Amino acid sequence: MMNEEVKSTNNAIDFVVQVSEMIAAYNERNMMFEIDKLLEEAYSNEYNDMKKEDLGRALDIFEEDFSDPDAGWENWECVAIRRWIENKALGSE
Repeated sequence: MMNEEVKSTNNAIDFVVQVSEMIAAYNERNMMFEIDKLLEEAYSNEYNDMKKEDLGRALDIFEEDFSDPDAGWENWECVAIRRWIENKALGSE
């Protein structure tokens, strides 16, 4: 059981890092991007090994990062990430 929790947490961390880094890179270069497409690509990335069960942990990590004023998240990004995770977790992909 503990190994499953560790694996799930690691999956969520890898997912959040990938998404955060990609969004930061696009923003830094003032490039437009489709956040839903970016999230879907990160979710289906074979190296992240994300599963629906991992989405709650990923959202918790995102929420902690969103609350950091120095993180640079834009409001629309936070809303879009929350919405995407909620839809994905409910299966209405």
